[in-house]
Amino acid sequence: MLSLIPNYWERQDPSFEKDVVALTHVCRSWRALFISLPSLWNRLDFTNVDKTRTCIKRSKSSPLEVVLCKAERRSSIEDSFLLAIPLFRRLQSFTFTGTPDLLCNILKHPTPPTPFLKELTIDITNVPAPVISNTFFNNSLPSLRILKLTRVVIHSPWKFMPSLTTFNLSHVPDGGITVAQLLNIFESAPQLRHIRLTHSIPSSSNVLPGRVVRLPRLETLAISADASHSTLLNHLSIPERALLNLDFDFGGDESPLLQHLPKTAKNLRNLFCITAINLHFNETMKFAQLVGPTGRLCISGHWKDWDKTTPPPDLDRRILLSLNYFSLHMTRRLAIMKYEPPTLTRVDESPPHKVLLRMTALRTLTLTQCNNLPFILALNPRTYDPKMILGPRLEEVIIYVEKRDAFHVPELVDMAKERVLVGAGLRSVTIVGLGELVPGKEVFKLRDYVGHVDYRFEDVPPKWDTIPEDFER
Repeated sequence: MLSLIPNYWERQDPSFEKDVVALTHVCRSWRALFISLPSLWNRLDFTNVDKTRTCIKRSKSSPLEVVLCKAERRSSIEDSFLLAIPLFRRLQSFTFTGTPDLLCNILKHPTPPTPFLKELTIDITNVPAPVISNTFFNNSLPSLRILKLTRVVIHSPWKFMPSLTTFNLSHVPDGGITVAQLLNIFESAPQLRHIRLTHSIPSSSNVLPGRVVRLPRLETLAISADASHSTLLNHLSIPERALLNLDFDFGGDESPLLQHLPKTAKNLRNLFCITAINLHFNETMKFAQLVGPTGRLCISGHWKDWDKTTPPPDLDRRILLSLNYFSLHMTRRLAIMKYEPPTLTRVDESPPHKVLLRMTALRTLTLTQCNNLPFILALNPRTYDPKMILGPRLEEVIIYVEKRDAFHVPELVDMAKERVLVGAGLRSVTIVGLGELVPGKEVFKLRDYVGHVDYRFEDVPPKWDTIPEDFER
């Protein structure tokens, strides 16, 4: 029983090594017992030659873990590292955090194959970024499951990683990797499930347009970059059930949704149909969340045009219109926060009209701190051409009112009345005042045309990304 106790300790705890040594100083029997356990001595940090030699001896034939973290005595590390190179065939994990010079001095020593290596982490703390070649570990990592690289240059990716499931690439310098090299990595790892690319997307693509790499096992793909994500997404097929999370800085007056998505929606198989959409607009940040039974897409962007204090006034309109890039016929829930449309001239040309017309299955519309007039007019059957199919058979409307002058009660009542006349009446209308209440007498006129009217006051609006978990079911 005593020999099992160390198995429940946290190996990453800095005090682990000191605690193990303390166990060997309790008495003779304890010392003999814990020295005979190879799993307690298989972690090598190369800070001392004698210590490394002792750990190698006591680890016997157990898998090795190499951890190099910001050490100062470089010569001691290199001498200790040479002792472990012949044992790399039983290497299980390799973690490096330090300067590029130290890594280059270590990589200059040829290493034997590492058939049992499961985790490889390299984090460079400053510039210039070193070059990682596929000759490191002999161009073959058959058991590798986790690969994390930060501030390194990859000129020739490993060609054989059949077990890789997690790949993180962060802060690669300009020219440090190409789209073709990223695709080569993905092709060499058919079991990839989780990919995170942080400021590691090239600004241009060197790949022919027809090349598309399938990621059949993908569960999450997260990209954070200044450059357009489409340079990579144009060449990836995102499978069903996957989460695509895009974070970016953007400028100009084009829709960031279309700028950062692939040119063809066929690449986004995870959004074959969309059941719920959340949009959140403010002066500098733009959020979009699209959810469906086949996957999810989350986009967040920060305005980065330093010549202007605010984005173009019609940027939110462009983002709303870009929803037509997707199939919307199965969308049942639409939630929009802080949408301020330009002056309304023609209803049939407004973004709400063009988007809502395609949402024939829409059941719930939530407007938070928005000017709701364009949406009310777009939902009024009288605004539709009689030859066209009636818009969404809406059942529930929820409106969070921040400013009284942005809430149009008579138009809302008129819309509810017209929907009753055409047999598409509303089941429920909820009005929530934020900070001040709209005239209650006007609101309660809705009771003549709506089954349930709820009118209340709250201090805080709902979170922009709140989607009921059971909504898809």
